[in-house]
Amino acid sequence: MVARVTRGAASLVLPLLAAGMAMAAETLPDPTRPPAAMLAASAAASAPTGALQLQSVLIGPGRTPAAVISGQLVLVGGRVGDTRLVRVSERSAVLRGPNGDTTLALIPESSR
Repeated sequence: MVARVTRGAASLVLPLLAAGMAMAAETLPDPTRPPAAMLAASAAASAPTGALQLQSVLIGPGRTPAAVISGQLVLVGGRVGDTRLVRVSERSAVLRGPNGDTTLALIPESSR
């Protein structure tokens, strides 16, 4: 009889416990997320809509230099819109297009 009551209670308590844990997980903030004020400042300082943005450079021995530009991985010689990636350094990438060369910096001048 005791075993039956214990199993019955467990079958009622476990779903409630699981639901409570799920609700608690939804309300806990991410401790690694930057403060909201910092996110807003970062969004305001980001490149204007439509402008190409250098997000990462990939260089090293035995690999073709590449850059992540506006979310797209581009190898040297590859195209981004009407421009071609011609050079990648540790801090910048150079695109050549109909209007000449454009240098994209990893860290914009305003942030230095």
